[in-house]
Amino acid sequence: MNINQINNINFNSRSDKDLTPYNPRKNRRHNIDTLISMNDNEVRRLAYIKTINNTEDKKHRDASKALILSTPLAAGAASALLDRPLVKLFSREITGASARLINGAKGAGKWGIMLGTACGINMLRRYMEDKSPDFERFTNENPFLTFGASVAAFAGTLALGAKGVSKLAETALKNIKPQSIVKFDNKIAKYTDKFNSNSAVAYITGKAKALKDKNWLEPIKPVAAWSLKWSPLLLLGGAFLNNVNHGRAKDVEFVKNYSEIKDFQTRLAKARINELALQNRALKEGLAAQNS
Repeated sequence: MNINQINNINFNSRSDKDLTPYNPRKNRRHNIDTLISMNDNEVRRLAYIKTINNTEDKKHRDASKALILSTPLAAGAASALLDRPLVKLFSREITGASARLINGAKGAGKWGIMLGTACGINMLRRYMEDKSPDFERFTNENPFLTFGASVAAFAGTLALGAKGVSKLAETALKNIKPQSIVKFDNKIAKYTDKFNSNSAVAYITGKAKALKDKNWLEPIKPVAAWSLKWSPLLLLGGAFLNNVNHGRAKDVEFVKNYSEIKDFQTRLAKARINELALQNRALKEGLAAQNS
């Protein structure tokens, strides 16, 4: 049983978490006839509402979101620590802590752009699903094709964006005087030299260098470097695995809740039939007594 199809096609209950219609312990006779007459889609809706309450759905979604949002920060840290501390401008070179800071910003920016693009494509797909039931049905019935189309749209958007930025930069350079470029480079170099010579920055840089030169760190340096280098993908992989595992748990919980509610509905119906049979028998006996 596919819980995504239940959520997206049969009903929409993301903000609806009221379990009042299914509360047999507190009031066993509350809305009995309503429960008995519920159709299969209504039973699935109640099962799903109970499922997202029992499986801490928001907690898992927040955990996955935190892992994804931390990816650019991890990429920035990896670029700052692993890349060579050298940034080339048009006419100058920046070194030291300033170069590491710039490398970190570049690394975080690249991943931020990629995640922003992926998020935009996903939001567009969901918007189209909300507007077109046929499109929603197609995406749910063809998940692999939908995934492939999303990946192609992602790659195409990045390629077109990179090409556009390159052309824009080329056009801008043609209209900028060389003297302005040199002046800009000198100004940036001035600020970066000032940043490198800052007492706090110099102190942190010295401590980091001293720590890096410790002999006892040599065995773990390759592992630390590998972890830093792959940290963005590891974080995204963690978010993906969390979603997959939580999705499986929701499927199992949903099937259990659905079966329980259907069983409860069946038992209620049988009890109601017996109750009506007893009432009917009592009426017949009463009528027979009156006629005799």
